[in-house]
Amino acid sequence: MNATILCVDDEENQLVLRKLILERAGYRVLTATSAAKAIELFRSDTVDLLIVDYYMPGMTGLALARELMRQRRVPVAVLSAYAELPGESIGAADVWITKGTGSEELLAKLAELLSKSTPFRDRQSRVVESDIERRNAE
Repeated sequence: MNATILCVDDEENQLVLRKLILERAGYRVLTATSAAKAIELFRSDTVDLLIVDYYMPGMTGLALARELMRQRRVPVAVLSAYAELPGESIGAADVWITKGTGSEELLAKLAELLSKSTPFRDRQSRVVESDIERRNAE
């Protein structure tokens, strides 16, 4: 089972590029250009990992991550042009990635986050178990 990643960035060209990279790597990708749309998608779909732009108008990516974490805990990757993590990111971001990071490094960091994510691993094992049960029944 492929993970579903919700990418949030107010720059649409960044979203399109990120979506292409992630889909090519086998992920299912949802995109939002606003916090409101991200909240709607997060509530209506199963999201395994959240990628947010740090600086967005209206609500920062960290504020959005905190809001979504009140509903359900998923790993959070913050993308930013800033090289350093601001103090406010503690507890809201699992990884800080500078924009311009190569796609291989980005994909490696995301795969690492997903491998540590208990809800995603549990969902994967349930799918494998049901697949094994289905095969045994045949």
